[in-house]
Amino acid sequence: ILNGSRGDVPLTSFGRVQAKKLAKEWKIRPEVILSSPMRRAKQTAGYMARKFGMEIEYLDLLKEHDLGDWTGCSAVRLKKEFPSYFFDYEDGAKSHFLKKVPGGESWEDTRGRAKLALAEIKRKYTGKRVIAFAHGIFTIACIANVAGIKPPKLWGYRLKNCEYVKFVL
Repeated sequence: ILNGSRGDVPLTSFGRVQAKKLAKEWKIRPEVILSSPMRRAKQTAGYMARKFGMEIEYLDLLKEHDLGDWTGCSAVRLKKEFPSYFFDYEDGAKSHFLKKVPGGESWEDTRGRAKLALAEIKRKYTGKRVIAFAHGIFTIACIANVAGIKPPKLWGYRLKNCEYVKFVL
């Protein structure tokens, strides 16, 4: 089921296990904890905030890619009905953010928002150790901005839940 930024679902029980494990294993104390205002990111950030006794700052720009009218729909069904919207990863899996879906964001919209978020974080927190809790497609957009990696090579980057990426801004 596609959630994007409109499907504000909580962490699953497995997601809570992953988030607790991430916080437990995290060794370096952040100076700032940022989070998307979406429930699953807030819950994940909450484990880290409790561990270090810190507050969370919410940044709307960190929300996931907006999947518009496809929010809540079956990815399997949509991939059959609208194959031109998807591309193949090297392992045969299909993406869901190549084209702008009805009522949603385009990849370039998300990439632009990621660029704004990175600039905001750099402006406000230069020299500070920041941990930001966001979402997969949004984080891929950050990678595109920071590393300058473009499709199709960019599509090789796939993030698992609770996986992290380190950026030096």
